Amino acid sequence: MIRVINENDFEQVVELSQYAFQYKLTDEEKKKAFKRFSTQHILGDFEDGKLMAKTHTFHFQVVIQGKPFKMGGLASVSTWPEARRNKKVASLIEKSLEWMNREGFSLSYLHPFSIAFYRKFGWELICSKKNLTIKKVDLQFLAHSDGSMKRLEKEEAIPVLNTIYEKFMQENNSMLVRTNSWWKETTIKDDYTIAVHYNEENEADGYILYKIENRLFSCEEVVSLTEKAKKAIWNFVCQHDSMVDEVSWMTYEDDPLPYYLANPRVKTEIHPYFMGRIVNVEQFLREYPFVFKDNKRLILHVYDPICEWNNGTFFIEESGVKVFQKESGACVHKPRKGLQVDIGSLTSILLGYVYPTSLYKGGKVTGEYEEAVKLEQMIIRKPSILFDFF
Repeated sequence: MIRVINENDFEQVVELSQYAFQYKLTDEEKKKAFKRFSTQHILGDFEDGKLMAKTHTFHFQVVIQGKPFKMGGLASVSTWPEARRNKKVASLIEKSLEWMNREGFSLSYLHPFSIAFYRKFGWELICSKKNLTIKKVDLQFLAHSDGSMKRLEKEEAIPVLNTIYEKFMQENNSMLVRTNSWWKETTIKDDYTIAVHYNEENEADGYILYKIENRLFSCEEVVSLTEKAKKAIWNFVCQHDSMVDEVSWMTYEDDPLPYYLANPRVKTEIHPYFMGRIVNVEQFLREYPFVFKDNKRLILHVYDPICEWNNGTFFIEESGVKVFQKESGACVHKPRKGLQVDIGSLTSILLGYVYPTSLYKGGKVTGEYEEAVKLEQMIIRKPSILFDFF
């Protein structure tokens, strides 16, 4: 039986999570977890009163093309080993999507244990992370800036960091809108040090969250509004050359930092990170700020393997979005006009992770190539970035 978790189930929720993800909570940590559970939508599959599988959905907002969208973060998907491979998790995921749709969520994100597994449910890659491993010998200073770096304590820093973060968020897609509590309890770990860059006008325009341990300098998050600020933060890291042997710099895929370095041939690893999927195509397309030229109309034929309410033809015009959906399944013949695209590919395209023409050439988008070019022209190109984890 699938139902919503209540307070009486919290011990079972923790027990399953500890087993599935191989960790142990103290009594104090359990109390904090119980408090977080009350802010999440948790579905559980029960047999004779025992929790066998579960999913958690976080209530978030993300910014796409400068606009906030309601996003359900799917997390802690887990099941006891004796209950695996019997479609319990699949049923919970489908029920979670149905709930998100009823509650007006436009998008859902998750961090996959298996990309192939979640692709079956309509999620697709939306961002990657890049990690630079830099040896001490390569910590060479860049051109001098007249700004300054200042280390701040957490409480003092949060409003400053959030102001920088929100400005950066407007220039990129997919980033999480962070509340004060999210900054305090999730983003800034207890062992992090915070340093902020101030420009010549004493305006905060960049920051770094980092830790130093066993002569390793770990840049956990770096956000800069200007390249001057980024170079100043790099120089700040270089000032630690007597304390460290190596620097690990975690960043986003499009970060041009290596280009500035004296030795750009540092070890660089790019890893696919989070996946996303549109929960309700009609709602998302109506809210999405397309760019229209010469009053062009675009026709999209969307296929969603899980959320049947997304299957249909969408006419996108400057005046709005029109929808045509057959009541009895898909058309027998392929449409002659427009583009055919699955829900995952459409999500990656509209969030800016891939180009429509690239997916067309790879066969993930079909139809007329000119229509793929048109779709590309209707999207403001912004990198898809996510720093957070849940």
